[in-house]
Amino acid sequence: MIRFLSGIILSALSGVMILLSFPPYGLWPLAWVGFVPYLYAQYRLFPAKWSSLAPSLAVLCWLGPFLARVFGDGFGPFFQFLGIWIAILVFLLQKERRFIEATGYRWFILQGVINWVGFEMVRMAFIPIVASTGFIGYTQSTQPWLIQAVSFTGIFGLDLIIMLVNFTLAQAVLTRLDRHKKPAGVVLVTRKPTLRWVIGTGIALFVWIGISVIILNTPANNTPSVRVASIRPAYRLPAHQDTVNTSLKRVEKFSRMATEAALKGARIIYTPEMLFNFDPQLEYTDHLRLLSAQTGSYLFITYVVSAEGKPWRNESVMLSPDGTFSPVYGKNHTRLIGEPPTPTAGNFPVYKTPFGNLAGMICHDANYTDVARKLASRGAGIIAAPYNEFGGFGEQAWNNALFRAVENRTAIVLSGIATVSAIINPDGRLVALDTDIKGSERILVGDVRAGSGNTSYTKTGDVLGWASFAGMIIFIFFQMWFEQKVKSTKKQ
Repeated sequence: MIRFLSGIILSALSGVMILLSFPPYGLWPLAWVGFVPYLYAQYRLFPAKWSSLAPSLAVLCWLGPFLARVFGDGFGPFFQFLGIWIAILVFLLQKERRFIEATGYRWFILQGVINWVGFEMVRMAFIPIVASTGFIGYTQSTQPWLIQAVSFTGIFGLDLIIMLVNFTLAQAVLTRLDRHKKPAGVVLVTRKPTLRWVIGTGIALFVWIGISVIILNTPANNTPSVRVASIRPAYRLPAHQDTVNTSLKRVEKFSRMATEAALKGARIIYTPEMLFNFDPQLEYTDHLRLLSAQTGSYLFITYVVSAEGKPWRNESVMLSPDGTFSPVYGKNHTRLIGEPPTPTAGNFPVYKTPFGNLAGMICHDANYTDVARKLASRGAGIIAAPYNEFGGFGEQAWNNALFRAVENRTAIVLSGIATVSAIINPDGRLVALDTDIKGSERILVGDVRAGSGNTSYTKTGDVLGWASFAGMIIFIFFQMWFEQKVKSTKKQ
């Protein structure tokens, strides 16, 4: 009973440590060791038939409060308790302890790392409501010296390194304690393989950090800096669902905030997703052209057109001080609840300006890796990331956008509707950041340089993510084959 209760405590401790490594807490070092307590409980404290209780409790104590805060009150009880459903699923499915013990811990580290990162690929590719939110690598977003190598590997490379460190440390702990306690009834871990893993993991981590530090200290391009502004009007509803803040009120408020931003020196002004309920090339056009000319600013205007019987058009367009509208960008990832596909999706325009090549994506597009990569491959140096965020998601959204910046060496300006604003340099350094879970009006101003774009990752994409997914599938079938072989041998 004491061992069982100790296992519960250690598993819960893992979940709390992982939770605290994410914003708004930001205790990022905990991500590198947070998985070790539950892994020890899984393999040394719980009986084999209850071993899956360890990861399920860790998931419950992490994703339970994490997802409840992210979704807030707007998505109903299912999403409020999504962490509980995931924890139950983990308890029912994670049954690899017998396989790990039967193979003498040969696959303990490799399978653990591959399965974790492979599932992150699964949820980004096939679970749109979550996408990449909560990736373990996002915990390191405030540490530019540590994350630059994602310009080669993408976020999945950092995920692999973090999980490799966790599982290697867990095996080292098992090995060390086995030598002293020699617990009965379990398969012990041998020292030599563990030592090889520790050395290999140490080398991999050293190389990762070395590459990141070198990249961070490499001189930036000579593109002149430009002052940008992120406009946050504190509207809780998108324009087409807001019966209080009419189009006229929204235009007037935006004009006031844009003028104030221009007085602070902003030359490019960004708006949040679905700020207007009209096409600016058809309505309020003269007013917006005059605003752009008077302020001398490029305006990134976001809007939604929702005509009865027709699909939404969730779009953005750039208006130049000379009165020219750019080609329209249509939101690509619209598989969230209640949002239909945007007919203009599939185009990735990039706009040439004196301040570099500009482009835009919209909200959920930044939670995936593909849109920023396509824009960067076309030369985008500064990318807009307007959001119509919900609940506490604003506290996490800037992490997602920040890694799109580092992966592709492009600056990103995030404009939330009420709870988040961020200006991010191409190396992931935060020029300015403001989050307020309660919601507030804000004009965030800062100076950025257009990025160079077109990194190694921009060319290769999520190769590591898909390789991990393939490895996860291979391990599933390998484990099934091995267990069937063991059963056949026992029968004989």
